[in-house]
Amino acid sequence: MAFIDDVKTALRVTSVNAGIVGEITDLIAAAKADLQLSGLMGESILETDALIKRAIITYVKAYFGWNNPDTERLQQSYDLLKSHLSLSQEYSYYAVTFTVTAGAVPVDEAKVIFNGETKYTGTAGTAIFYVRKGNNYEYSVTADGYVPIENNIDISANTPIAISLVAG
Repeated sequence: MAFIDDVKTALRVTSVNAGIVGEITDLIAAAKADLQLSGLMGESILETDALIKRAIITYVKAYFGWNNPDTERLQQSYDLLKSHLSLSQEYSYYAVTFTVTAGAVPVDEAKVIFNGETKYTGTAGTAIFYVRKGNNYEYSVTADGYVPIENNIDISANTPIAISLVAG
């Protein structure tokens, strides 16, 4: 079943009238845009995700048609769901994964400073940070016996950063 059919079912609408279907389609698009404006990553707004689906349907139910006595309650419900989603790392933050090696060998206990936060790599040589989309995030990587590395990076998606340290 198409997502529009799921929304129509939630609204208790069976009409195929182009005006009604158009209004529902526009409300779905508005809900997705509103979720994105609240900080959710565009690629996390999937109609197959249960929480996203519930948020979109609640938004559509709140704004569909006229004289809906439940509008205020549904708007509040949607706002709470949106707030919950926008605070969740899975929906609104990108993973920035540093993999630090020396040659082909992972570097354990390399110090990675990214966006003012410090983490140390584990035995796999990785450290993961979560940030929102942005430009010029600064990072540095240091480890005993190696030349330090400093750089900036722009983040617009989940980002792997491979760092190859050189003995110093």
